[in-house]
Amino acid sequence: MMEKKKRLDENKKLFLGAAAILAFVLLVTIGGMVFFKQQVKKAAQALEETEYREYDRYYAMIVEDADSPFWQEVYAGACAQAEENNVCVELLNDTLEEEYSREELTHIAIESQMDGIIVQADESEELTACIDEAVEKGIPVITVLGDNTSGHRQSFVGVGSYNLGREYGRQVIEIYQNREPASGKVYVLMDTKAEDSSQNILYSGIQETLENLDISLEMYAVNNESRFSVEESIRDLFMNVEEQPDIIICLDELNTSCVYQAVVDYNRVGEVGIIGYYDSEDILRAIERKVIHSTITVNTAQMGSYCVEALCEFDEVGNVSEYFTVDIQLVNADNVAAYLVQEEADEK
Repeated sequence: MMEKKKRLDENKKLFLGAAAILAFVLLVTIGGMVFFKQQVKKAAQALEETEYREYDRYYAMIVEDADSPFWQEVYAGACAQAEENNVCVELLNDTLEEEYSREELTHIAIESQMDGIIVQADESEELTACIDEAVEKGIPVITVLGDNTSGHRQSFVGVGSYNLGREYGRQVIEIYQNREPASGKVYVLMDTKAEDSSQNILYSGIQETLENLDISLEMYAVNNESRFSVEESIRDLFMNVEEQPDIIICLDELNTSCVYQAVVDYNRVGEVGIIGYYDSEDILRAIERKVIHSTITVNTAQMGSYCVEALCEFDEVGNVSEYFTVDIQLVNADNVAAYLVQEEADEK
């Protein structure tokens, strides 16, 4: 009898336990269904409240290194101007999973029937053919930073090459004023892929500024196809002791960063003067540490804004100015602190 009662008590406990578990599972299930229903309701409500933006035109921006801070700032400037004109600008390299050349991206923009194309150009036959194809199909093309004078682009947005060269020349003179003797070798790093005349005009500006000084000015070819190729070209320069210059002039951000790193790696700090391009935080810090003498910064927001402005003007009136010149500024030891303060403020 006692054993039977004990068995009944155990069965009762098992039944109560099972009932409690079933009630808990049922409660969780009901709670989950209620939560899911609420989330679906919220999502549906948010979808109903979403305002779909319709733009008047869609533009493509195509550049060599979309991830670089320089082009990200140019793109931000383009987007700000686009917002004012109810147009959309898409940085193609930034939105595609695979890597494509500028020529391939231009074809993608043409096939996508974009209303306009902004491209960092050069004078290659392939890119010239792409630009002409776009224009023939009624898609206006604006070249930025690098030009293509052989094709039928509508306008070019860039810096005044001659004035930029003159400023580089003045910086060379400033470095040599603190050295004895005031003579030596200066290399200008030139992009082997860029066949446009802007590099030659810039070089002429430097040359004319230095013509009365005992200075050997030479071009040094750099393969700008990738970061690795740039690093390799600059490493070769520093490995050849006889070829090493007193001053190196860099014409883009990547070259500036690579030369700065090479000077540190090869213990040439204080021996090789660097005149750079752009104002990334690393470059500004190098000026602060007196590794880089000075750098020339471009108004990137203005550059992006001018690109969109040029396309909008062409769409509205059928023609546009052939050149848009972007402002430049010199950053050196005298004003680098102000730039660093601004850089820190922008990061917050």
